[in-house]
Amino acid sequence: MRIYETTFILSPQADDAAFDRQIKSVSELITSNEGKVLEEDRWGIRRLAYPIKKFTQGYYTRMVFEGTRDLLTKMDRFFRLEEPYIRYLTVQFEGTLEGQEESSSKETAAPAVHPAPKPTPKPTPEPAPVEEAAPAEPSPEPEEVPEKKEEVDEPGSFSDPSENKL
Repeated sequence: MRIYETTFILSPQADDAAFDRQIKSVSELITSNEGKVLEEDRWGIRRLAYPIKKFTQGYYTRMVFEGTRDLLTKMDRFFRLEEPYIRYLTVQFEGTLEGQEESSSKETAAPAVHPAPKPTPKPTPEPAPVEEAAPAEPSPEPEEVPEKKEEVDEPGSFSDPSENKL
């Protein structure tokens, strides 16, 4: 089974008890189809980016669950047919869960301690005597090249009289 993340928006016209019932019905749908809810995050009522079904606000909820492909098709049908669900989106989960973060941080927090090998001092060679180099002759300076000026025609004038056909 794979891990999926679904976010859905409920109609804001309901009360807290209705929100709880709708969220519980999604959880029951997941568990009744051999799935497992791993995380549930209720964001509450938020303003929508644009009106959806004449609503400007919605109750946002995010769930991370483990399930099969068959469960996704059942959830898709459920969200389309039920009235209070304004929008939904289900994607494959590509993050870490809170429980996984703690276990992975414990694994990386206590790495095996191996003493570092002590560096052995290397003998330093004596510096070789440096011969003085003969002074180099200065290189000749490059000659200045005169810049070419390009002829620019006035706007509306033509340089080739054969092109002056109107």
